[in-house]
Amino acid sequence: MRVVITAVVLVVVAFGQGRDFAAPGPFGHAYRTEDIPGTTEMMRGSRIYYPDSAGIFPQSAVPAPIVAFGHGWMIGISSYFSYARHLASWGYVVVLPTYSNPIIVPEHDKRARLMADAARWVSARDTVSGDRFFGRLDRWNWGFVGHSMGGSISLLAADTLGLTDTLRAAAALASPQSSPPTHSAHLLLPKMILAGGQDNIAPWREVRQAFWDSAPAPGTFAVIRGASHTDFMDQWFLFGADCADALGRETTQLVVRRHLTAFLERYLHGDRSEWNYAYVFGDSIVRHPTMDSVEVRPDPVGVGAAGMMVGGLVFVSPNPSRQRVLVSFVMPESGALSVEVFSSEGRKVRTLLQGGRQAGTVRLAWGGDDDAGRRLPAGTYIIRASGAGLTDKGIVVLTE
Repeated sequence: MRVVITAVVLVVVAFGQGRDFAAPGPFGHAYRTEDIPGTTEMMRGSRIYYPDSAGIFPQSAVPAPIVAFGHGWMIGISSYFSYARHLASWGYVVVLPTYSNPIIVPEHDKRARLMADAARWVSARDTVSGDRFFGRLDRWNWGFVGHSMGGSISLLAADTLGLTDTLRAAAALASPQSSPPTHSAHLLLPKMILAGGQDNIAPWREVRQAFWDSAPAPGTFAVIRGASHTDFMDQWFLFGADCADALGRETTQLVVRRHLTAFLERYLHGDRSEWNYAYVFGDSIVRHPTMDSVEVRPDPVGVGAAGMMVGGLVFVSPNPSRQRVLVSFVMPESGALSVEVFSSEGRKVRTLLQGGRQAGTVRLAWGGDDDAGRRLPAGTYIIRASGAGLTDKGIVVLTE
């Protein structure tokens, strides 16, 4: 087993056992079938799974994040229903869009836009009075997931469609490079890339080269030992078996459910527990016997001089902090300046400054509150300064 851990300080901590991410979540599930309009085609018979309790959308699942799950080439959405049911039980609304399959020209960029169209259509139900989803969705909180071509277009969408206001995380399962190609260096959002060790359709080394080689943190790449391309699916018709199968569908899908759910829980539901970390970046994925060639790039946090967290040229002190912090940086030239605070999932929570400033050192105090004056929960936050001649960020950890 080859394990690479990049830019992370490992700390041994004791923590209690949490929920099994591979097991069903606290909710039941139901689904609705819709014809979803896209920019280039109507996605007829798309299916949307959602949390359910005795025919009611449970209030404890509100607001529910939106996950778009992309199907593989010439593979129907029915091959992925088990994933959608599982994620719905964990409180997600999961849409499986029925975009068309390319025959001659791949046009993955077209299908990436259709994935976004499907997520956007579902999120809009949050504002439709009388709709089952009215007032129940976290409409600016999306995750894109897919198998084979579906994973390729999920990452392509993250690379090219400018979805930074909505798309919080993306995951690809046994996915080959897209056409046009995805540039891994552009995948700034959290990403999880799982490949099969016996996949002859999307060989893991090619998957790694396409999506992982230049990808920045945070993210995880892992090979499921012995898994074939079709092991990721509930069923298959066009493909028989792409290779000698050493692992099997049941085990492969259990492994995928466990780590995919932990990943989405971390970035869409905000689970920052040590238990979750173990399954996204820690020993529960790095050293698990079903995994091979694991590489993890955790959320980028580094400690600089005098205990300051450095994430570029924006410095924050004291860090970590329970209360007030001082943010400082040098503005190289006079002009407009914006200083904003974002959660680790990319959601803007506070505007510290918006206006003109003279060149020189800028110092701002922040008390760990949001724009409404409410104390923010403990966690990692990104402070971004942008303006005349400046685009940089720093990272601060708020403690209880």
